[in-house]
Amino acid sequence: METLEKIRSTLEELISRFAATTAINALKNGVIATLPLTMLGSIFLLISSFPISNWNDIMSSILGPDWQYPFTQVSSNTFDIIAMASAASIAYQYAKLKGVEPFACGLISLVNFLVLIPSVVMSGDVEVTGVIPKAWSGGSGMATAIIVGLVTGWIYTSVLAKGWRIKMPNSVPAGVANTFSALIPGFLSIVAAFVVCAVLRFGLATTLAEVLVNLLQAPLQIGLGSLPGLLLLTILISLFWLFGIHSSVINSIANPILRANGLANQALLDAGIALTAANGAYMVTYQTRSNFVTMSGACCTIGLVLAMAFIARSKQYKSLGRLALVPSLFNVNEPVLFGFPIVLNFRMIVPVFLVPIAAALLTYFACFTGFVQPFGAIEVPWTTPPLVSGFILGGWQGLLLQIAIIVISFCGYYPFFRAQDKEAFEAEEASEASQNEAA
Repeated sequence: METLEKIRSTLEELISRFAATTAINALKNGVIATLPLTMLGSIFLLISSFPISNWNDIMSSILGPDWQYPFTQVSSNTFDIIAMASAASIAYQYAKLKGVEPFACGLISLVNFLVLIPSVVMSGDVEVTGVIPKAWSGGSGMATAIIVGLVTGWIYTSVLAKGWRIKMPNSVPAGVANTFSALIPGFLSIVAAFVVCAVLRFGLATTLAEVLVNLLQAPLQIGLGSLPGLLLLTILISLFWLFGIHSSVINSIANPILRANGLANQALLDAGIALTAANGAYMVTYQTRSNFVTMSGACCTIGLVLAMAFIARSKQYKSLGRLALVPSLFNVNEPVLFGFPIVLNFRMIVPVFLVPIAAALLTYFACFTGFVQPFGAIEVPWTTPPLVSGFILGGWQGLLLQIAIIVISFCGYYPFFRAQDKEAFEAEEASEASQNEAA
């Protein structure tokens, strides 16, 4: 046990140091700050494509044949600027964490992002210049947004830390002084983007966004969008929590890529292409992990909570189950992770790994076979209860899939829980007997 504790402490220290870096926190906070876009866009996209077979006919009879246009205008113009928003948001958060006035840093990062993506689209055989292609301002530009946001934030704050700024008298209003302070770091970061743009344009006839998609983002999307990638992500999340280490570090890196997968799937839907593996659809998206594989929280503990709440013999676990039931229905399972506990409870190691893996396999093949359509851009708030989220995301098939995962979770956790519950029950009976004898 001492060896395991040393391993846990070492891992926790290493991961805590990594998680505490400015870059990781800026990435995590920056991506989280863009969630209102995806949430609001999801509402309008859901209305325009509600999971009812004759929904379009119903709405067309009420609003006319072109009823979807304003809804898709809103949904497309939230999802299709997610990379632009992320580039600005990540740099903003970086500067904020460094104690620097962040607005100018975020704005300059947005400029750098636009400098480093293509500014040409093809209309037939004609090049249209001077545009912002939605293909790059959305999901395909996420890798560029992350790198540009972090690098811009680093350059901007490093220059200010060296004291390279235009200083104004104290009598000048703060807003004006901040504007002049931003000129030198802003100029140097834009020069860096200019140099990269020029080298890639004249040396390789390409852009940074195209290079990153080919070398980084596409392989990551393919990797995390595959079954091995999903299983690896699932195992790492369970492993981290088994040692009491929050999985937010993994999620902060994986979630932007998984969301890019969903946006790529949505682009296929918008083009009238069926979401199948043969058509290049991703089977693994943010919704796959958040609403199915880790339904009710990390390690998919909904079955354990139900067992505690309704079948437990011991007062200890029955009380904990009833207290944890409502939070778990809203995907908050820290009471179980730390109260049961799951953390450092190596007697539960089998279900902690196997239940999420089984949920991952079932969800993947449900999407691969077409029983549940692979997920596009529609997302639900992470606190949306199971069954509700399944129906919204996948219709009755999604709801049925979540029911099957709940059954798997219950069957996976129950045998191991039963042994612990029996011990707790016998200990409670022994304690009561000794108290009665003493009385």
